Amino acid sequence: HWGERNIDLDLLLYDDLIYYSEKLVLPHPDMQNRLFVLQPLSEIAADKIHPVYKKSIQNLLKSLTDGDE
Repeated sequence: HWGERNIDLDLLLYDDLIYYSEKLVLPHPDMQNRLFVLQPLSEIAADKIHPVYKKSIQNLLKSLTDGDE
């Protein structure tokens, strides 16, 4: 399943698009649970609102680091 690949791109967001298919889900379905995603994203787009959770990236990061999942 997670074997060797030539390239691995994780698309996190595309504007406010919510999209589900067999090959692509937007926004990324687990980004709100990943500190290594939210920390750098908060540096460049802290006020961006997650289209599903309706929370800013900054607030998602705070929830994750505070343990308030």
